[in-house]
Amino acid sequence: MAIKKAVTTYKETEKEYIKGIETPHGRILILYETIITNIDRLNKQHPKTDFVSFGKCINALKILSSSLDSEKGQELAKNLSDLYGYCAGKLREYLEDKNQEKIVEVKNIISGLQEAWEQIRD
Repeated sequence: MAIKKAVTTYKETEKEYIKGIETPHGRILILYETIITNIDRLNKQHPKTDFVSFGKCINALKILSSSLDSEKGQELAKNLSDLYGYCAGKLREYLEDKNQEKIVEVKNIISGLQEAWEQIRD
């Protein structure tokens, strides 16, 4: 019986984890949420560096940047790509100087993008 309950719990947790992943819109939201969550973890560990959280932020920014369609998105895609690059640069600078303002700036940028993205529905 305990195994059956564990399997049921696992399946329920799995459904919660992948909520939103079924659409491109949802996947972008997940990436924004990943960055924000991991920036919060970086802030918590300050002045130590949580390299796992740092890596997740950088990886999510790379995925966001690579998902842009420069043909269809034109100037908007370029601006977003530049913004993601800027955020990645600020995170790398944080590794060097431990200036928390840099990761707060990245969180504010990504939070703003997330809010705007949430207003767009499929």
